Amino acid sequence: MTTIATAPTMAVRRPRRLRRRHLWLIPGLGVTLFANGQAQIHDLGLAPLLVFSIAPHMTVLLGIGQPHAKGQLAPRAVPLFNLMHQPALPLAVVATAALGVLPLFWLVGGLAWLGHIVVDWGLDDGLWTANGSSLTLPGVATS
Repeated sequence: MTTIATAPTMAVRRPRRLRRRHLWLIPGLGVTLFANGQAQIHDLGLAPLLVFSIAPHMTVLLGIGQPHAKGQLAPRAVPLFNLMHQPALPLAVVATAALGVLPLFWLVGGLAWLGHIVVDWGLDDGLWTANGSSLTLPGVATS
C-alpha cells in the first residue's frame, strides 16, 4: 500500500489592498492635524481634541445590554451614532466658532470632530442601518 504525504495546511493570508475609500484618510488626517495646530496656537491643550474625537463613538455605549449580532451596532444606539457622524453638525460648530459666536475651544473641537468623521469614511466605519448593519456611504466606495 502506498502512502501519500501531504503538506500541512496553512492559512493563506491575502495581502491587504489599498482601496479608493482609503484616500479619505488624507483629508481626515489633514483636518485633524490642522485642529491640533489651532489648539497649539490658541493654547487650548488636548482637551478639545480628545473630547471631540472620542465623543462620536461613545454613543455605542447606548447599546450595552441590548442584543445584537457580532459586527453590528445595537439598534438602540444607531440613531445617535448616525447623528454624531453627520458632517453637517461639526461644520456648523466650526462656522459658528469661526464667526466668533462660540469660543475657540469649539472651533478646535469641531475640526477634530470633522476629522474623526472623515477618517471613519476612510476606514469604512461610517453610518449604520436601522438594524445595526454597516452602511456604505455614496462616494465612499469600498472598492
